[in-house]
Amino acid sequence: MSSKRKLGSLGLERRVKARREEDWEPELSASEEDDSGEEVSEEGDDSGDEDEDLDEAESGSESEEAEEDAPKVDFSSISFGALARAAASLPPSEKKKKNKADASKDDGPTERTTKESLRREPKKPSSRVDASKRSSKHAPQEMTSKKPVSRRREILADPRRKTRDPRFDNLSGEVDETKVARNYAFLDEYRESEMAELRLQIKKTKDVTVKEDLKRQLLSMESKKKARQKKEEEVKLLQEHRKKEKELVAQGKQPFYLRKSEQKKQLLMNRYASMSKSQVDKAIERKRKKVVGKEKKELASLERKSRRH
Repeated sequence: MSSKRKLGSLGLERRVKARREEDWEPELSASEEDDSGEEVSEEGDDSGDEDEDLDEAESGSESEEAEEDAPKVDFSSISFGALARAAASLPPSEKKKKNKADASKDDGPTERTTKESLRREPKKPSSRVDASKRSSKHAPQEMTSKKPVSRRREILADPRRKTRDPRFDNLSGEVDETKVARNYAFLDEYRESEMAELRLQIKKTKDVTVKEDLKRQLLSMESKKKARQKKEEEVKLLQEHRKKEKELVAQGKQPFYLRKSEQKKQLLMNRYASMSKSQVDKAIERKRKKVVGKEKKELASLERKSRRH
């Protein structure tokens, strides 16, 4: 036993084939086991290292022999049908594991590195022809149909310098309408003269179409004049009221602010005060007809709604 173990320490190496455990081996008796135990205890630590070396050599030789003894299969001779049947016979869990293992073996670290590099690298433009590039400057520009057209219209800024009136510019501040009306009061005289000329032309002209056109112009000018007069009356009323309230506040009283309804009442009273009795009756009749027509329209709309329901 000791002579065999000393051979390992001399550096002699040989291949040992693994025995199959089919042959029957006689069991050792108790006396032989005791003798072998005593021999191992006597050798002690010196033989421990030798055992380890032998075990490693034996394990290496066993793996090599197993590889050599494994049957070599020619995969080119196997048909695809046999491979398909073998794959179908495998359970689904094993198939998935096998596929994953094959993919990891085939790809390896190279696929991971390529994926990471693709993620990090910026996306390069596709090899398609750029839509903005044209064959010539006269050719129409190609636009992709996938990109939606913007609803906002792109208007190019006019590079030319624009003329502006500083009187009506925002930089000049807020417009004081009373001051503007006072400065441009001479325009009212021009408008009155134009209206007088239109009346003369309406009397002289015999053509019906021209006469209707002139009447339309005169009516628009008169309506604008009435609107200006109403606005002036409102401004005048508010100015008088503020003047009175300032005097009352100076006396120690609280200010009173006119409501819109009160303003309308006072304006109507002032308007009717400047009219004659016949003019007042006509104005009231006009107002009554206006209100009646409004009420009729409202009733008709209510009747239509009730019929629908």
